[in-house]
Amino acid sequence: MKKIKNICICIILFLLSVDSVFAQLSGDAKISVLTCGEGFEFFESFGHTALRICDSDLGMDYVFNWGIFDFNTDNFYLKFTQGRLPYMLGITSYEWFVTEYAYDGRSMYEQPLNLTYEEKNRLYEAILENYKPENRYYNYDFFEDNCATRIRDIIQNSLQGRQFPVNAVTDSNLTFRQLFHPYTKNFLWWRFGIDISLGMRADKKVSTYDYMYLPEDLMNQFDTTMLLQDSKTLTSTKQTILKEEYAHSSPTVFSPNMAFWLLFILVIVLTFFELKYGFYAKPFDIVFFCVIFILSFLIFYLCFLSDHHATKDNLNLLWANPLALYVLIRLRKSNAIVLYFLLACLAVLIVGFWLLPQSFNPACIPIWLILILRLTMLLLKKKGLLSCA
Repeated sequence: MKKIKNICICIILFLLSVDSVFAQLSGDAKISVLTCGEGFEFFESFGHTALRICDSDLGMDYVFNWGIFDFNTDNFYLKFTQGRLPYMLGITSYEWFVTEYAYDGRSMYEQPLNLTYEEKNRLYEAILENYKPENRYYNYDFFEDNCATRIRDIIQNSLQGRQFPVNAVTDSNLTFRQLFHPYTKNFLWWRFGIDISLGMRADKKVSTYDYMYLPEDLMNQFDTTMLLQDSKTLTSTKQTILKEEYAHSSPTVFSPNMAFWLLFILVIVLTFFELKYGFYAKPFDIVFFCVIFILSFLIFYLCFLSDHHATKDNLNLLWANPLALYVLIRLRKSNAIVLYFLLACLAVLIVGFWLLPQSFNPACIPIWLILILRLTMLLLKKKGLLSCA
């Protein structure tokens, strides 16, 4: 099946490059935005957006998709973490595109664009220019350069004297982080991982124009967008191509919040027995500070060594601190100044949880409390106030 599909796609691309490139769209051509609903996998939970161009006079009905990447890319995971994984514009037939999403039981909606004949051709020419080998690849950015923003921008640039209204940022506007959270309600561990990877830049309120980095928000904005100059709607009545046919997975019962609060309770019990019976649970501290250091390394890497815009200026480094390596190596021999510094960082986080310019996942709080507890124990032992074997 895949082999047949690949052959068909090759034929489509050949016809497109040889025939359609030199032809303008006819007056009956239709260009529309396709919005696909969420899927089973985490990376499918945000949906997808593509452009459809249908022109019966030219015998074409293609879908242009800016969400293509190759798992076989050299150093795939390294490039992904660096923010240098190349995504590309791909083309497939409308029939194949719908069949794929129907097989997965995902919804699909179509919004015909109210463009003039000249605007349709400007958009078509821009797509063909974008599809040239030297132009089709781009470095994906989840918030600012993805399958939805590419379509938003290429439509915007095709308009002649008419523009999207670019709304100013108001107090009611949400942040990038707040916008994607509803889409991760069934993937709470993934949300936790993303939250600690993102820095302050993800917590700035964004304009309604920037909301359109998410496929569903793009669709909703297009439903109500009135173009400037002539006050006409950007899209016609939305049509349902596919209805959702699969059951959504339920959020995991053992959420990060529950897991880390339970761990905090266990650490309290462990510390109590340490104090009562005069022993030191060194294996626990070795594992705990090792995990904290690994997290600090990953956050540091994303913050300073990757091209991801939203992972910069990350205050999670205050608790997932690289100094955890020093504590891990020294443990009870750690310098008191280092321990005081780490405790001060945690105090800033606890006191400023609602005041700092960055949002933190609530599951971080029990981790901070565990850190405070264990660092305090190390400090007391360092000062000889506790005698533990």
